[in-house]
Amino acid sequence: MRNDMTTATPAEPAGYLPPPPATKQERRAVIYTAGVWLVFMGWTVIGFITSTAPIPAQIAGWLALAAFPVIYLNGFVRPEPFSHLNRHLNTLLYTLALIVLGIIMSLATPTAIINIVSYLMAVWIFNHRLLTGFIATILLIAGSIGVIFFANLESYDDWFIAAVALPAVIMILIRITIELDANQQARSEQLALAAQREDLASTVHDVLGHSLTTITVKVQLAQRLLDKDPATAKAELADIESVARSSLSEVRAAVTDLQHPDLAEQFNHSAKALAAADIEFQRPEALPRLTLVQQQIFAWVIREAVTNVIRHSEATECTITITDDDSHRVLRIDDDGVGIHDTNPANHHGLAGLQRRVESAGGKLELAQLHPGTRVEVRL
Repeated sequence: MRNDMTTATPAEPAGYLPPPPATKQERRAVIYTAGVWLVFMGWTVIGFITSTAPIPAQIAGWLALAAFPVIYLNGFVRPEPFSHLNRHLNTLLYTLALIVLGIIMSLATPTAIINIVSYLMAVWIFNHRLLTGFIATILLIAGSIGVIFFANLESYDDWFIAAVALPAVIMILIRITIELDANQQARSEQLALAAQREDLASTVHDVLGHSLTTITVKVQLAQRLLDKDPATAKAELADIESVARSSLSEVRAAVTDLQHPDLAEQFNHSAKALAAADIEFQRPEALPRLTLVQQQIFAWVIREAVTNVIRHSEATECTITITDDDSHRVLRIDDDGVGIHDTNPANHHGLAGLQRRVESAGGKLELAQLHPGTRVEVRL
């Protein structure tokens, strides 16, 4: 029921694994899209109202009905509540809990156990890779057929297609659409990055081609003037050195752009650099789920900001956090150093380049004065 991306690429052979909702907006969307189907539990409510089961069974059924949406929706909002277990085992626990509630409800109205099957399928289809969801759906349909047969629920035969089979088909089709959208988004990001690399590679080629041609011509001229006019030859050699240094700087900048940093590696590099500078480093215990673009932009910002902290801040502590703010990821790099007087990134050479990079990805970079220290903040 979500189409946001994980950090995996479409080349991943196992397929797209739907990630848990990370922001408040995503959680609200999940609760709405998964919860709207709970209206079909109305059939179970009607069953309770017309039930002739003993009062204790009816009370237990109503309590189970109240608990069912809570556990069902939690299965989408927190698909892995037990972090030491994998996604499959967590979903299996959710499934068992929902089945227990279904059995309790069926004590008051027997068809309740079949009414919950579509919700069980949804938990597997939308929380797992497509193949896993498909296999689980087949098993749940087979199980529901067995329950109808062995529990003598012949009156449910006419409703089986509408209550179980048809929802299964619809959910599988929706899940396929999500898979296609996710893969298309990943391909778009990869194509954008490939285009950027091609542009930068072309820049390196142009810089080297022009510079080497200029150097070659000036070397030949200096050789001819070496005996006739040593002073002019010396001036030409000085120009050659200047061109070479300028070209080296341009090539380094272009090659740096080609080398997209890895966020986890950048955190490790930053930790080592700050430790060498005797600056205490506070960092997230675990990285949240980020898109490929977010990972790379944050890595660039951390690289530049940590370098500035070491070189200019005179800080004793540096803290990096990644949090959620509505639909944005927010990266903050704080230090307790001497602070910065000009908070306009465009007036700082390295930060001006970062600002352009962040804005090209649809984000925003800001500087702020702390007391003491400086904050670099990126919203993306």
